[in-house]
Amino acid sequence: MLQITKLTKNYGERIILEEAEAYFNDGERVSLVGPNGSGKTTFFRIITGEEHSDSGERVIETGAQIGFLPQEIDSIRGKTVIEEVAASSEEIRAIEAKMRDLEHKMGGEDAAKYYDEYSAVSHRFEALDGYNVEHKAKRVLFGLGFKEKDFGRKTEEFSGGWLMRIALAKLLVNPPDIMLLDEPTNHLDLYSLLWMQNYILSYKGILIFTSHDRDFVDNVSTRILEIDNGKLVSYKGNYNFFLEEKQKKREILEKQSGQQQKEKERLEEFINRFRAVASKARSVQSKIKHLEKMEEIVIEKERKTLNFSFPQPIKSGREVIALENLHKAYGSTKIYSGVDLSIERGDRIALVGVNGAGKSTLLKIMAGVLPFESGKRRLGFNVNAVYYPQYRLDVLNPDNTVLQEIDSAAPMAAELSLRKMLGMFMFRGDDVFKEVKVLSGGEKSRLVLAKVLIDPPNFILMDEPTNHLDIPSRDILIKALNDYTGTICFISHDVHFIRSIANKIVEVNNGNLTPFAGGYDYYVDKKRLMGETVGVALKERTTAPKEKPAPSKAVLPEKKKRINPSMVAHKKKELAARIEEINLEMTDLHVKNAEMIRQMESPEFYKDPGHPEQVKQLKFDEERAKKLQEEWLNLSHELEKLGL
Repeated sequence: MLQITKLTKNYGERIILEEAEAYFNDGERVSLVGPNGSGKTTFFRIITGEEHSDSGERVIETGAQIGFLPQEIDSIRGKTVIEEVAASSEEIRAIEAKMRDLEHKMGGEDAAKYYDEYSAVSHRFEALDGYNVEHKAKRVLFGLGFKEKDFGRKTEEFSGGWLMRIALAKLLVNPPDIMLLDEPTNHLDLYSLLWMQNYILSYKGILIFTSHDRDFVDNVSTRILEIDNGKLVSYKGNYNFFLEEKQKKREILEKQSGQQQKEKERLEEFINRFRAVASKARSVQSKIKHLEKMEEIVIEKERKTLNFSFPQPIKSGREVIALENLHKAYGSTKIYSGVDLSIERGDRIALVGVNGAGKSTLLKIMAGVLPFESGKRRLGFNVNAVYYPQYRLDVLNPDNTVLQEIDSAAPMAAELSLRKMLGMFMFRGDDVFKEVKVLSGGEKSRLVLAKVLIDPPNFILMDEPTNHLDIPSRDILIKALNDYTGTICFISHDVHFIRSIANKIVEVNNGNLTPFAGGYDYYVDKKRLMGETVGVALKERTTAPKEKPAPSKAVLPEKKKRINPSMVAHKKKELAARIEEINLEMTDLHVKNAEMIRQMESPEFYKDPGHPEQVKQLKFDEERAKKLQEEWLNLSHELEKLGL
């Protein structure tokens, strides 16, 4: 349980929270929303105790543990990935140490007097899933896109995005009672995001999170909590419901404000008309008091949002770009070995696949900003391609001002035209004289979009275009792209964005390109028919192939794959039979271990000279049960892939 009562927090004259109130129960998954700068991160820090409120209370159930994933991680050092993620909670480590100590004492003559304590701590250890921490850690790491060869690497070898995944994995393996996630989807690829989305649905504690991924919010949250003018306003429903209810409330307030204004005008007219009339003095004073007590209905100004549309480009030839027998490697690491790809006018292609699959490499090759070893890259007739990179500073000069930066993209344009374009992207007044290096991530994203639009292309290549854009800005970008008549190829992990834009999907996996001649939902349906589930990060998907893959031919439209039904049926039968064998053995072990534990409850058990060996056998059987459980999970995943 977590309760916020009359919480107030100010930074100087700026009000962040003003007598805000909220209540959270176990099992709730709450999406915290509000514009950038509204106080979401401050709210998280108050809950964790990193910051203190000016007044009010934060009440947390006694003993409740809080876990917080911030937007950025400074450093995680000194351990391997598996050691860091499988590191048990303090309680599990303390209980495990206590169990080892008691087991040592129970090997002596006075074993019986330690049994009650051992029984209590071992039951607590089991309740905390202490026996399965390492297995769980591996499962979570695979799900978040790590490969088995990564487990033994030191954490300091990984970039910031992967360190965020390690920190997230730690929380998922040892979930606290209250979990706070600040933009957890920022550094995940599509598969890892969908895996995490499914995994987190089973969390039993209180989850409060922020995310600019609308699909993630809709699928995970049980309610929306908005920070609105310093207050916490709760909406029971998804993001669409929140928007509808918020608009209804605004319309009601506008109506009430109009009625109040008419009432004020009526009162003021009466006061002014009869102020000098002695017989009306009492009525005038009454009206004056009523006017003074009237609490004005304040309607917040609608926040500024990105507001633009793409100028329609000149028409290109039918074939926009073609890659033929393309080879690309980084040193001895081969990325592509003879792939083909053809994109036609009007295609809106989303490249999907796990991080490291080569999506950004492919996009950069198409954009002409990355060389390749052999093969051909052929642009079609009248094609003007523009590249929108994931790392915005790749195409921005940090020492330029905003105005200088857009001027570099259109040096012949008049300053008035440049300022008008910048105004569309919320750079107004003196904002145009800010240096690029002091801009926020969202501001850099908007500036790159402005540079793209000042010289409109007919072929746009975008790498994570929604990064650092909030949900309203993403929705406006979606509308603009849907009105755009040119050709688009993009990478995104935002399911709502992919579903809204893409009319074709190309899956990038281990150097192969697999085309799907339809949008996101078509792609998901096709994957199901092929016996795979999008977003379930299986071990096979995250480990390197043992054999060199054959060169792929990915020329749209898609070529259908054949599946041998008899082979699939035979494999299902084999897997089901082995799963049944494991179920029987696990049942036998459970019965055997339960009987052993029942015997250990009696003091007579410890009088038997052979009882230490029986305790060892119990531990051996528990380890055997853990291995069987791991095999059962792997086989069940295989069976799920085959569509059972």
